[in-house]
Amino acid sequence: MTLKSNHFQRELRLLTSKDYSHVFQKAFKINNKAFTLLVRENNLNHPRIGLVIAKKNLKLATKRNQVKRLLRESFRTSSQEMANYDLVVLTRRDIAQMPKTDIIRYRDDLMARFIKRCTKTFNTQR
Repeated sequence: MTLKSNHFQRELRLLTSKDYSHVFQKAFKINNKAFTLLVRENNLNHPRIGLVIAKKNLKLATKRNQVKRLLRESFRTSSQEMANYDLVVLTRRDIAQMPKTDIIRYRDDLMARFIKRCTKTFNTQR
């Protein structure tokens, strides 16, 4: 078993400002108390994710890094269920006062709502 298969691969990330701008231009949104998810289809055969964890919303770097790890892990484990979409996850102000368990709950809710909408859209296009 190699560690490489479990790491967050480069091709699964939004890397450039052009990638982010593409999503911000015409995205559909999914919100909850902790996150805003912006989603737009891409022309690739796999999903990609970008994270916008504002220092304004989470002052401590340790907390920002914790949230990033939680989001990446969720994306990595559920990316097989997603079609070819680019996702940008933004944190909301309320996240600063939340314990880790609430952040995980809101993250899972957000991903479940996205996957549900993603599969509904995919099934109507067939």
